[in-house]
Amino acid sequence: MNRKLLVISTAAMAAAFMFVGLLHAETVNTNADLPSSKKTATYLHSRPMFEAMYRLGVEQDRKFGLQLDCKSQYNVQPYSVSVLSPIDFPDDKQNPTKGIWNFRYQLERCGSSKFYNTLFFANSNGEAPTPRAYYPGSTNASPVLVKDAMLSAIMGAVVRSGLKDCKDFDVFDMRVTEPAHDVIEGDKTIKGVWNEIWTLRVCRQAIDVAMTFIPDANGGGTSFTTGPAKVGDATAKP
Repeated sequence: MNRKLLVISTAAMAAAFMFVGLLHAETVNTNADLPSSKKTATYLHSRPMFEAMYRLGVEQDRKFGLQLDCKSQYNVQPYSVSVLSPIDFPDDKQNPTKGIWNFRYQLERCGSSKFYNTLFFANSNGEAPTPRAYYPGSTNASPVLVKDAMLSAIMGAVVRSGLKDCKDFDVFDMRVTEPAHDVIEGDKTIKGVWNEIWTLRVCRQAIDVAMTFIPDANGGGTSFTTGPAKVGDATAKP
């Protein structure tokens, strides 16, 4: 890695990482536990985490053909962390031994930025977590919901592209176009509906697929549709 390209204060990160070892064991079950879990929160914002995100972000830039000639400094700007599986951080370890979390960040370079996501998988032997690039963008859908909706999105993109024989497709971006709101259908109000645009590349052709997510009123999960919400002549409440 060319460390000159990554803008991080080495002294500050080193001090923060040393501080981790002074704190007691922690278990973080959900995001709500992070504010009171100093050891874990400090670790998640340590230099090794930022370096992993930087490396995977640059790799994705290359895959998408973005900023290939950029010579300026790269900046990893943290946006959010989501705890996907409880994090267990023993007091005698430098790394968590259990847990999965997603770190969303913006990779800033040459006057532009792009949202990327990196999944981190803790290793039970106490070694550094394994980072893995996740779909780019800023979707509000959980990884499980994204997985469930992805096939429909791909099928929609292939149909819209007209390239029915294409086998080369990937996700370029996911973004919220309308945050959670109430939708009226007849005398029924559907709460928490939100809309997104997922941009997929089908044989390198960029295709936007409209996604609508509809939470179940009884807490039974969230359904989805491609294209406009299929809830009759729905109108959004202000």
